[in-house]
Amino acid sequence: MLKTPPQSFVMAAVLFTSASSIFIRLSIMPPLVIAFYRMAISTAFMATPFVFHKNRQQLRGISRRDLLLCGLSGLALAAHFGTWIASLSMTTVMASTVLVASSPIFVAIFNALLFRKKPGKILLLCLGIAFTGAIIITTGAGNGDSLATLPGNLLALAGAATVSVYLIIGQEVRKRVETSVYAFLVYGASAVALLIFCILFAQPLAPYSIGQFGIVAAMAVVCSVGGHTLYNMLLKFHGAFLVSLASLCEPLFASILAAVILSEIPQMQTVFGGMVVIVGLVIYIVKNRQE
Repeated sequence: MLKTPPQSFVMAAVLFTSASSIFIRLSIMPPLVIAFYRMAISTAFMATPFVFHKNRQQLRGISRRDLLLCGLSGLALAAHFGTWIASLSMTTVMASTVLVASSPIFVAIFNALLFRKKPGKILLLCLGIAFTGAIIITTGAGNGDSLATLPGNLLALAGAATVSVYLIIGQEVRKRVETSVYAFLVYGASAVALLIFCILFAQPLAPYSIGQFGIVAAMAVVCSVGGHTLYNMLLKFHGAFLVSLASLCEPLFASILAAVILSEIPQMQTVFGGMVVIVGLVIYIVKNRQE
């Protein structure tokens, strides 16, 4: 019987996933190429130990509907990584990570539009606060030139919107499909989609140094397989509430890592906007749990 991991493990998962933006900044590969190799390596890691051995029967018996949904989820994840990774070359680490963490805003919007799950007035107010913070960051992050960083900030918001689609689909499919099987299929579909994008946009898949491939491999192992797998394990034992709150620490951890490793200090407007976003989302998650 699997022993229940302590809640403190969630901070390790946050640290692992927070390192993603640093790995991306250290790579010279184009954003789509980074995203492709990250998903391809993650798929390879998920394949043998987690899926083909333990969950082979479920993988073979998955319904066409769930297979299609996994494909759509993978496409959304590909769009998420493609837009978010690109944003990191156009804006600050803090602005990018805070804006992409605003995905609960888009989850609420899509749930209201698609499933008529309208949040109450207090929840709407919380989302409004978070959205205001996102606007503050989007219109003013960077090194004193808001127009220069605007494309990057908008790409980070696009990353938040697309990952919300991935989360909504995953919430439905994982009612019937094991997390490891779902992750393998989604990562695989995402890798295929990103490979097609790389070919369509003539992004070079090679040659790169061994060190560059090492950076992307480390990102896949530490951030995707390590961080997100640990999140999924903690979800089973401690629920989405703890994980959702802890994941909001990612922009803080990423900003600290950026300051130490990249000597990148965010401007006060970015810090203020980030605080507004996080406060709004924390209150939203707490209130949403109570309703």
